[in-house]
Amino acid sequence: MRQAIPMIGGYTEFLRAHHHALSFGVLLMLLSSFGQTFFISLFGADLRAANGLTDGELGSAYAVATFASAFTLQRVGRWLDRTSVQRYTIGVAMILGSACTLMAVGSGLLMLVVAFYLLRLGGQGLMVHTALTVTARTFPQARGKALSIANLGGAAGEALLPVAVAASMLTVGWRGIWGICALLVLGGCILALRFVPTPAAGPTSSGTPGPVEPRRRGGLWFDPRVALTLPIMLASSFIITGFFFHQARLLQEKDWTFEWWASCFVGYAITRAASVVLIGPVVDRFGAVRILPFYNLPLAVSMVAIAFVGDAWGAPVFLVLMGLSAGMSATLLTALWMELFGSARLAEVRATVASASVIASGVAPSIMGLLIDWGVQLSVQAALCLAYVLFASVIAWRVGRYAQAA
Repeated sequence: MRQAIPMIGGYTEFLRAHHHALSFGVLLMLLSSFGQTFFISLFGADLRAANGLTDGELGSAYAVATFASAFTLQRVGRWLDRTSVQRYTIGVAMILGSACTLMAVGSGLLMLVVAFYLLRLGGQGLMVHTALTVTARTFPQARGKALSIANLGGAAGEALLPVAVAASMLTVGWRGIWGICALLVLGGCILALRFVPTPAAGPTSSGTPGPVEPRRRGGLWFDPRVALTLPIMLASSFIITGFFFHQARLLQEKDWTFEWWASCFVGYAITRAASVVLIGPVVDRFGAVRILPFYNLPLAVSMVAIAFVGDAWGAPVFLVLMGLSAGMSATLLTALWMELFGSARLAEVRATVASASVIASGVAPSIMGLLIDWGVQLSVQAALCLAYVLFASVIAWRVGRYAQAA
């Protein structure tokens, strides 16, 4: 029987006491990397050449698959509330493993779209969803630290996999790499199943029972707790994806060299990983509802760097501040749904809002690209994004009021 977890405590003691249960979330977050944009984009040139596609055609195929996965995630994600973690994890691993296999052996546009769809659904969608939902339920009183540790699995994938792909490309080829990924998903799933945790008994937040309420007419989209959170939640998905997708245009506008940009990107990776670790104890101490209006303020300041700074030092400021908001997002938002809705509906709520986040990340490159075509520079778009983030942060203040009334 696991002992109760103190709300505030050091990571060392927490890891020592619960490393077995925490390993499940870390492993699944690492495996989710195979369905993330940063990993798939490494094979862009090979996919275009193998399927005879232009950049625009490849991007459109990816967008269609991403939208389809978002709508599926909203339905399939809630099944985690109704079945065992073991069965659900095996099903998710089968989806992601099949996607990797299809990438290794498939050819043609239709097969590519199907592979993209399964990658986005199984990797970015369901694998992340399973890892964070199960982790939050297992450690209700220390969910901040637990979710931060789980998210380090994703950070490890971002740090290690691009290097591994670059080192393996000449020896096994891009299709061979995807075949290896399929085997890694299978092996990783088998290993993760050895660490499936038992949900902890007790409160779902610091000392208070989780909210239990009847379902509102119109579903979650009309629940004020979700409606007031969506603007600030979608801001980071849209802005970060959009500016990273159009980074080549940004460098051209700012007259920043690629070498300088690449060196500054290290700052993004470091601050993102650091914020993942630091946000956990803060969430446990103050609660996600109280932090929500502030977590995207670094993102707002990063937009200032793009909108009004033309010098080279604007690049590291932009990337470091964006990394801070990006790192806090997954831990904070999953903890927020736990506070607002309790553990019983966590999978349903998280799947619903995650689908909206996926859609936002899918439309961002298209909308920002159209604005560029219409002559709206990225510096002007950054000023618009700044205004939006501040507006969304103000709206997020009202979430606490509805949380108290729930």
